[in-house]
Amino acid sequence: MYSRGDKPLFSLLKRKKSVSGLTGISIHSEGIGIARISRGGSDAPPHLSLCEFHPAPTATERHSVLVAVAGKYHLDAADCTSLMDADHSSLQLVEAPEVDATELKAAVRWRIKDLINFHVDDAVIDVFDVEGQRGRTKMMYVVVARIATVQEHINLLEHSHVNLGVIDIAELAQRNIAALLPEDRSGLALLHLTPRGGLLTLTRQGSLFLARNLEFGTDQLAAELPATGTSHEEGEFTLDVADDELGQGLSRLFDSIVLEIQRSLDYFESHFGMPPVSGLVLAPLTQPIPGLLGYLGSNLGLPVRMLDLNTVLDCEQTLSDELQGRCLPAIGAALRVEERAL
Repeated sequence: MYSRGDKPLFSLLKRKKSVSGLTGISIHSEGIGIARISRGGSDAPPHLSLCEFHPAPTATERHSVLVAVAGKYHLDAADCTSLMDADHSSLQLVEAPEVDATELKAAVRWRIKDLINFHVDDAVIDVFDVEGQRGRTKMMYVVVARIATVQEHINLLEHSHVNLGVIDIAELAQRNIAALLPEDRSGLALLHLTPRGGLLTLTRQGSLFLARNLEFGTDQLAAELPATGTSHEEGEFTLDVADDELGQGLSRLFDSIVLEIQRSLDYFESHFGMPPVSGLVLAPLTQPIPGLLGYLGSNLGLPVRMLDLNTVLDCEQTLSDELQGRCLPAIGAALRVEERAL
């Protein structure tokens, strides 16, 4: 999705396609997630034919994994979209300039120059509208990344023989997941906690209104779990325990999540003029966090439930919670539907 002015940062590869569906690839510091989605009729759920996560904590390992995966699944002959590490791009909400479409990106570039921590001439940007907003001031989102970082990402994929068509962002990939859920029709908050962070999105009828990043994830939450009192049969963990069993550290982190969600919900309603969302959906976790679901439900005052992608996708294999948590961004990227450019 990235471009610089009217000139594409990279050309789409014109290789002959022999693999059906769209392949999503999520690359981050912990490893690589890969998913492939095919779409049938309008009433049929998207078909998930491939879903894998490969641990790869170093750059050398990520390249080796990509080469192996590309060869195994013929990614040189597939339509592929990729997500960069969330730390390598930023999403800025700005007031939409009142200019012609041909001048939009230039006007936006000037507006975001004081919102980023590097020179705007070194930035590659893209923009997308916030559809359905009711506020008096029209807002739009600007995606910003360093040109050098984007080019490095492209080089990694092309040198691994991946037929890259689009670089997307985690916020829009998560929006694609939210669009499958019934709550999205009237407004949905979707929270995805990764081992080292988290992403909260607020969507309505397939449009992304708000995205917020959490600075801690399941690793930090798990480190605060009480040593006893949370396990039961076969060593599994329950998702709901009494508040007084959580411990001070875990309660404090839970409160931080609740506060961030509540602030986002308030902003969604007041700034965009939207009615309250119909519920919060928590994406599957890579490791169980006892008490989290119940704590969110009792402190937010709205319906809260866990997501199970097995119920909204036509999956060739049953997906474990851990695999869903690891591959949610890749699945979201593979659900991408080409949109009209602004």
